[in-house]
Amino acid sequence: MSPAQQILNYRKENDENQKQIREMVMESYHDIALGKGRDCNEFFDELEKRYSIVRV
Repeated sequence: MSPAQQILNYRKENDENQKQIREMVMESYHDIALGKGRDCNEFFDELEKRYSIVRV
């Protein structure tokens, strides 16, 4: 497989992962809005902690 094809495959996989994450976040957000699950502040605090550690 050529390096260009590997890059394209990586980008496709990365895009699909981002799409799945967005869908999961939106599902959780809608559950919170309907009163299911946990408190929205707890939810967003956890997201902030998870992504503030990541270094780009």
